[in-house]
Amino acid sequence: MTPDDTPVPLRIARQAARTPDATAVSAPGGELTYRTFDRRARAVAGELRAAGAGPEDTVLVGTDRGADWAVAVLGAWYAGAAPLLVDPAAPEERLRTLLDAAGTRYAVVTGHPAAAALRRRSGGELFWAGTRGDLPDAAAEPAAVAPGSLAYVLFTSGSTGRPKPVAVGHAGLARQTGALAARYGLTAADRVLQFAAPAFDVSLEEALPTWCTGGTAVFVDDNLAPPAELEPFLARRHVTLVNLPTPYWAQWAKDLARSPRPLPPALRHVVIGSDAGRTADLDRWYAAGGPPVTSAYGLTESTITATCHETRPGPPAGSADSTGPADSAHSAGSSDEVIPLGLPLEGVRAYVLDGAMEPAADDEAGELYLAGPCLARGYHGRPALTAERFVADPFAAPGERMYRTGDRVRRASDGTLRFLGRTDDQVKIRGHRVELKEVETAVAAHPDVVDVVARAVPHRGEPRVVAYVAAAPGRTLDGEALRRHVAARVPGHLVPARTCVLPALPRTPGRDEVAGHPRGHV
Repeated sequence: MTPDDTPVPLRIARQAARTPDATAVSAPGGELTYRTFDRRARAVAGELRAAGAGPEDTVLVGTDRGADWAVAVLGAWYAGAAPLLVDPAAPEERLRTLLDAAGTRYAVVTGHPAAAALRRRSGGELFWAGTRGDLPDAAAEPAAVAPGSLAYVLFTSGSTGRPKPVAVGHAGLARQTGALAARYGLTAADRVLQFAAPAFDVSLEEALPTWCTGGTAVFVDDNLAPPAELEPFLARRHVTLVNLPTPYWAQWAKDLARSPRPLPPALRHVVIGSDAGRTADLDRWYAAGGPPVTSAYGLTESTITATCHETRPGPPAGSADSTGPADSAHSAGSSDEVIPLGLPLEGVRAYVLDGAMEPAADDEAGELYLAGPCLARGYHGRPALTAERFVADPFAAPGERMYRTGDRVRRASDGTLRFLGRTDDQVKIRGHRVELKEVETAVAAHPDVVDVVARAVPHRGEPRVVAYVAAAPGRTLDGEALRRHVAARVPGHLVPARTCVLPALPRTPGRDEVAGHPRGHV
């Protein structure tokens, strides 16, 4: 079957024309039919286009999750522009930095005070908050976006201390959306949980395949926290599929093991990602009667998901039907291992290369490179960084590229990829990629800090970042006050969980160490 390169916004517009009265958005503040969703997005597009927004322009989406976010994203696309996905609750200084880095002149802003404060910026930016109301005269027909044009920009942590604006094209987004809709068997009857934060690209992965197949995106309440509170919500809203951060799902599995109870009856599939899962949690999940779980792996640079590993409940260990702990069948009593990364999605090429850029043999460790239409265009406005990470693909036609993931993996004889670790200092904090250099840069911005080293340390089975700092001569530092200073300027996942103030930071010539601890070692 030939992959469908039809851009996602056009698919959504066609779906709205086919099923105008079906529910597209179900959120705490109310519901939107496809007709209303489409009309409000056209209204946003009209305002943006009248102000000059068009192809290759970015539009900051500074809204709460829910209907406003959905309308703002689709409205930016209908204008021919690209949403800039940010956390509207981020400190204003951080939002200004992201706006400047992306060269953004337009925004749809509602909700949080930090985002609303950006209205005071000068320079002709458009900050249009009318994602509700009647269709104005300026309403626009959806723009005919080209497959190679800019679809969205999202920032990830930067190894140089600066956040990296990843620029994703419409062709890659269209391929990924279609592949996942098919992989999960989505139909108009599905009600898919919208759990991810607006600044996390998984929010698009949850919503877009749903809207392209006529289903309903069910937005979770921002105040919903523990899994025990999620279950009745899923039951009330008749949710059929959820996409959850792996640590959150793992906690859910452990809760079920401690307190067995029926799961929401409509729930038919669970997708997990952002961190490596464990087979012991699969055992707990399936022992509780949970539906099939797919573990998804990918990066913003690969247009979100690149590989999937599908699991299912297996026969009890030691039974006549048991063949031992296989990749696709995990039963009670199997050993606790890391869930594999699995196999590439349709159209994704995955290479495991050694230090000489040659293919590693089966079961030998190497760095994972991803290639194919899934790749992002690069880093917005940063050609040197793009050239460093998106390199020529020697195994494909001239002009093809591949992305260096920095992940160490090995490939089994059946093609299954297994995660082994990182080749650098990058860590995952609550599902977010965090470069320790960016943490250090944020801490070093304090005027009384003369030196800082950040490292990841294990804490209750999860990494957390500790910053070791030294004060400038004649100055004193309070660790908690320093954390508050950093928290006022960067998002929460870049704030050290703990700061240790030392007279000086001892280092060794061969390794960057603090108090005998190698930097980046977990």
